[in-house]
Amino acid sequence: MAATLSLVAGASGIFEYPIPCALRLSGHSWVAFDYVRWDRSTFRIRADLEVKGVFLDLLGASQKETPVGTLPVEEDLQADAANVTLDVWRRLMARPVGPLYGWKQCVCDDGSIRLYHPVVLEVVQEALKYKLRNAQRAETDRERKRLEDLPGQVLRAGCTKAMSEDQGFLVQLDQYLLEHLPLGRNRTALVVRRAVEQMQTGVTDPVL
Repeated sequence: MAATLSLVAGASGIFEYPIPCALRLSGHSWVAFDYVRWDRSTFRIRADLEVKGVFLDLLGASQKETPVGTLPVEEDLQADAANVTLDVWRRLMARPVGPLYGWKQCVCDDGSIRLYHPVVLEVVQEALKYKLRNAQRAETDRERKRLEDLPGQVLRAGCTKAMSEDQGFLVQLDQYLLEHLPLGRNRTALVVRRAVEQMQTGVTDPVL
């Protein structure tokens, strides 16, 4: 192995990667790049242009790996991630500062041993936080829209005005529809009426 990568024998004492394999960054096509941190980094100063270019390619490749933000430990797979031949990869790794500068071993939640970079991990965690915030915001907007539409749907279903104004009832009905309305079915007047009837009689069957 090249001097720029220090491997730990066995799994004991290896950093536990905090991002699970099942968590993906699908639909998120960018990550933040701290150009000031990059500009002042020892790696940027000491690495040659070819190595720096491959390092940035690895940064991009790691976003598509499992877990996200990691790289494989096998050199042929590393070369593939860097989009170079194995011979070119070995030549780059033999340089005083190679493309895996700063990458270290970690153990993933599926038990596999991979490589991670502390800075890349920070970037990925921030991207995941951003994705989670967007998902939560979208879910909040969907819930608000459902509850805004529900009073009118209740009236069209033949229910009383008092029922359409009862916030507690509307929240219960919304939850019942979420749990019992088959995926893809719309909240038509007939569907809402059946849901109300099932709620009142304690039926937990799908609303058809």
